Amino acid sequence: MTIIIILIIIVVWLIWPAKQSNNSDAVAQPEQFETKQTKQTQQNSIVDNSPAVIKKKKDIRFLTSHDAVSLISTVYAAELSFPPYSQPLKTNDFDRLQPNYFNPQNVVVNDQGDSINAYLSQYRYIYPEPILITLEGTGIENASFHLIDTETNKTVAKGKFSQGNDAWQLAIKGKKSFPYQPQAKIIVKVSGKTIPIVLALRYISPVATITSFESPIAKGADMVIKANITTKESGLYRVRANLFDANNQPIAHLVNKKKLSKGNKQISLKAHSGVLTGKKPPFYLSTIMVELMSPSPSVPKRFGHSLVTKFEIDNFAVSSLDITPYQASAQELQRLELLQQMANGN
Repeated sequence: MTIIIILIIIVVWLIWPAKQSNNSDAVAQPEQFETKQTKQTQQNSIVDNSPAVIKKKKDIRFLTSHDAVSLISTVYAAELSFPPYSQPLKTNDFDRLQPNYFNPQNVVVNDQGDSINAYLSQYRYIYPEPILITLEGTGIENASFHLIDTETNKTVAKGKFSQGNDAWQLAIKGKKSFPYQPQAKIIVKVSGKTIPIVLALRYISPVATITSFESPIAKGADMVIKANITTKESGLYRVRANLFDANNQPIAHLVNKKKLSKGNKQISLKAHSGVLTGKKPPFYLSTIMVELMSPSPSVPKRFGHSLVTKFEIDNFAVSSLDITPYQASAQELQRLELLQQMANGN
């Protein structure tokens, strides 16, 4: 098993693209936050102890090192059909479609198996966004919230939950002074018991802002969309966005990295003709993310945001693009060859 892990680490390295009664901090409550129970149901596995399922568990076969490298080689070969900056996007690509998703924390509160779900509306917040928190479960009597600076152990914001139709909810007003990695501590009273719940989150002062997008142009086989971005610092920036069709179906995940100096700059996203062929216009960009890449392992990457949450692409003719298939670079082909040799035992 150790050999497999080492191989996977080596392979990932090889193919890595160069490519959360004083309510002073609470704001007015929305009628109802978006519930994540459906998402949680989709993600959680159903435990079944029937003989058939037990037999299936016993029949599980772990990947050998050869199988692992063969699988990675096959996946990488498929990726090379498209440029790294314009990879096809599927409905089950959850991490790309929901990059800021907060996974609900489930806490069992009694011997009968009753539980509470605690979750934030997202994992990363950009100032001045409010922190939205939801509690779901039966038997909740009251609940309070403390946002704690983990370096000083001081409470920087607090509030009390209000009971809604289906859940207990709270919105904490965003402050620029919030620490980057605060801790959300929730104290819940359930049937006479006190249940503490701790959630992790990020609160970010944006290092860059996408202010607008320009109308796309055709350039060879690519639909090029220029983003106007204002940066607060110089560095290597990465911009990512998802492209969708007229039926709200995902088409492609677009990404670009570029060194930018401080000020008003531009960075382009490109969609290759290979992902656009046969797709129904008009298109639109969404799930737009901005990152200032880490200059060294000891420095975490930082985030920006986009003032544009959805950019409509109304009048672009896909027929204006060259339909020449993407040609993998020499470096990409060398990586593929190495993977295939490893898969063949060489």
